[in-house]
Amino acid sequence: MKGTVFAVALNHNSQLDFWRKAFHEAPYNTLPQTPVWFIKPRNTVITSGDVIPHPIGETVQSGATLALFIGTDKTGKAARKVSVKDADQYIAGYALANEVSLPETSFYRPAIKAKCRDGFCPIGQMADVQIADVKTISSLDIITEINGQEVDRWSTQDLVRSAPELLSALSDFTTLNEGDVILLGTPHQRVTLHPNDTVTIRADGFPILQNTVVLAGGQA
Repeated sequence: MKGTVFAVALNHNSQLDFWRKAFHEAPYNTLPQTPVWFIKPRNTVITSGDVIPHPIGETVQSGATLALFIGTDKTGKAARKVSVKDADQYIAGYALANEVSLPETSFYRPAIKAKCRDGFCPIGQMADVQIADVKTISSLDIITEINGQEVDRWSTQDLVRSAPELLSALSDFTTLNEGDVILLGTPHQRVTLHPNDTVTIRADGFPILQNTVVLAGGQA
């Protein structure tokens, strides 16, 4: 990983449904009109096979998702103010990812303490570009298994904004360079992780993402 990992909150319909009443109360009074962004810094990024640290006394939750890898267009130009229709020119590929987090009480300002802990962003290997086309990505089941048992499954059909729409929105105010990553979002319902769990993220055609949870400062 040589780039920046950008992530988006509230990009799954279940999140909007859960927070809808709060959004219509002060001080907001309306649903968010643009994507709500946060960053997963470099200390969070691990790969398949690495361990996810479980801070003592905390609740740790898995958030299976897709990672969009940024590339350059055919001329080598970085992504800046890219239209939705041109966004595919800047997508290098996709991989499975796990946006690990502590529980949150608000999505308007995602908390650094919840999102930015060591090892809280496992990212797998990029999928073969032949399967990572628009049709596949827009209708893909993402499965979470804990210790070999399926505990969660959701479809990218339920995302609020598509991958090209997210790339376009983010590039409107920041230059996206080759190697940057966008996490496409997670459902409201997350899977709780415990020390010694093995969490596996699967989707058809993608290399699996598998990590073991280890108590921080301890051994599995």
